[in-house]
Amino acid sequence: MPSRAAALVLLALAACGVAPAGGGEADSQTVEPLLTVPERTGYRRTSTAAEVHDFLVRLDAFGDPRFFLTAFGESSDGRPLDLVVVADPPVRRAAEAHRGTRPVVLVMANIHGGEVEGKEAVQELLRAVVTDEADPWPVGDAVVLFVPVYNPAGNDALGPKNRPLQHGPSLAGRRVNARGLDLNRDWMKLEAPETRSLVGLLQEWDPHVVLDLHTTNGSAHGYELTYAGVLHPGAHPELRDLLDHDWLPALRRRMLERHGLHVFDYGNFLSPEGEFEDDPDLLGGWRTFDHRPRFGNNYVGLRNRIAILSEAYAYLAFPERIAATRAFVTEVLRLAAERGSDVPAACRRWDAETERWGGAGELVQPLSAELVERGREPVRIRGFRTETDPATGETWRIASGPVTEVELPVQVGFRAVEEALAPPTYWLAPELAAVVAPVLAGHGVAFRWLDAPQTVEAVTFRVVETHREPLPFQGHFERSATFDLGLREVTLPAGTLELSLAQPLARLAFQLVDPRAEDGLRHWNWYDRWLMAGPDAELPLYAAPLPEH
Repeated sequence: MPSRAAALVLLALAACGVAPAGGGEADSQTVEPLLTVPERTGYRRTSTAAEVHDFLVRLDAFGDPRFFLTAFGESSDGRPLDLVVVADPPVRRAAEAHRGTRPVVLVMANIHGGEVEGKEAVQELLRAVVTDEADPWPVGDAVVLFVPVYNPAGNDALGPKNRPLQHGPSLAGRRVNARGLDLNRDWMKLEAPETRSLVGLLQEWDPHVVLDLHTTNGSAHGYELTYAGVLHPGAHPELRDLLDHDWLPALRRRMLERHGLHVFDYGNFLSPEGEFEDDPDLLGGWRTFDHRPRFGNNYVGLRNRIAILSEAYAYLAFPERIAATRAFVTEVLRLAAERGSDVPAACRRWDAETERWGGAGELVQPLSAELVERGREPVRIRGFRTETDPATGETWRIASGPVTEVELPVQVGFRAVEEALAPPTYWLAPELAAVVAPVLAGHGVAFRWLDAPQTVEAVTFRVVETHREPLPFQGHFERSATFDLGLREVTLPAGTLELSLAQPLARLAFQLVDPRAEDGLRHWNWYDRWLMAGPDAELPLYAAPLPEH
């Protein structure tokens, strides 16, 4: 195996077009430099999925035992999804990752194919691990999983109009996968092969921290990168507090002190119609996006795990976005490594408390939520100029001009509007269980089947009103409904699915199954067969009455 110092020498020689001495075939050939596609094209191009895979294979050839290249599933067009595990001592299997007390961190990029800097930053970081003399983060203090290209089909659907106004590269991939699904709206319904594979990875490897790399879609601000934690108010309150008052402020300080980069809570200026605006909205202020668990950071939070969303600023030049993303990933990994055993210990505590509260009927879950204002704060504003991409003739926006600060209302969190105590047990009659059980199993939610009839006193859900959206979204006609809750004796036949919330995934289970939850299976049409019967229809879904308090 070449030493890391030798690797650096080879890279330097290759970059100068000099062949290494030593005789044989190497004397007559120039060693190809280990550069990413943007680096070797002057940042005119971004990598295809095949080029990223080739880069990983070349890194693997260095023989660094801490670097392990494998795959965790297949994309919608049948391609393997690359996974790189970096750990010292080396880790090859999920069971090894949780030996000892090191945190396990997942860094995933390219869920939206045109948002390109994440995969390029990941390649640079992995190269630094294998070839640089100093590790970019304490490799021995964390197990880190990298998914450089989560959406290969979207990544490779290169075109000039996929990322309007983004400052390079000229061609970028599209947002959706090969089946036209936005993978960052699929976390609850699990319809895409990529999503099922990634949720399978979450079950198998159980990362304590998940970092999801994106690019903004608008709003002319003065930050190199913005971020968000877990926005769903149904996540463990201690988890949300840890992110909002510890991890995210620490990352903000470190990015400025160590890299000279300004970062802030993810947000946008919104018009009264809810559209993104570039001009600052001095009245409405700075607002974050959405608390629903269809989004990955919120979904991961319902699994009692730390989640961080990274959004590089689209109007920055391509190399600047890569550098900002690389710095942010580095600081997240350093922070996780520094916190060490506290991270898995916190996750175990959140699991145990969720299981205990869920089984006792004491788990409070939101049915709806609203934005809350953190206060009036200075927000950095920076203008842009519009130029024409000489390669395509398309327009892009270039961050330019001085940065100013404007004091605005900042709304970057959510609170519950309506809440409910989660029933300790649900029962799904066989006809409903047949369609719901595969989704629950895909999420890793535990349940069992009744092998004999059982009579129980149960809460019933009777439809008051229901509405189906007229236009499809992600292949579905979104469904809302309200219910009257009753209480009666119900005889459950054999083959009924029994779902106990005495489990670590109780928060997720409630948000999936309870028909009152705003983004669960009811919303995505799993219950339509019964809801279409209209008012007074009773769902074949029952809940255990809450215990006396």
